[in-house]
Amino acid sequence: MPVHREPLYTNRRDLVEKYPTYEDRKSFWRLPTRYGSIQAKDYSQEFPIILTSGRLVEYEGGGDETRSNPWLAELQQDMFVEIHPRDANNAGIKDGEDVWIESTEGARIKVKSLVTRRVAAGVAFTPFHFGGHFQGNDLRSKYPAGADPFVLGEACNTAFTYGYDSVTQMQETKCTLCRIIKA
Repeated sequence: MPVHREPLYTNRRDLVEKYPTYEDRKSFWRLPTRYGSIQAKDYSQEFPIILTSGRLVEYEGGGDETRSNPWLAELQQDMFVEIHPRDANNAGIKDGEDVWIESTEGARIKVKSLVTRRVAAGVAFTPFHFGGHFQGNDLRSKYPAGADPFVLGEACNTAFTYGYDSVTQMQETKCTLCRIIKA
């Protein structure tokens, strides 16, 4: 049975002692894998918002098929981040503005803001169905002629950690820390 381990990047320092991650591994899958050395540092002051990802009702799977269908693509045309009104106000962000989500590992993605109370203060949500942009750059020209979807956007996994549970082999794409600033 898998044991809960606090995510590598967490603002719950009180839970790190009770549910620590793994120790760093020097030759796991032939690559050095950092766990404990990442979790040992408190990133929550510089990256105060918990970032999570999930599914949209309008899209299925990774989104490529849905974003390539004109009738479904029109239902959600922009990659976005849901941000609580308090956090948006503190960052000077208005609903519908372009924002940068900056991650603890140095990645940044450019998305639309959706200011809403559907997320708690200190939490942000992004869907995982988008692709075709990379850190603010549109990659539509990289698709073969006629193969690009109607809707492109940043892939939220760009902003997440590489961390994963070595027992279940599940990646930590459901929880990391970030900061959100106006683009």
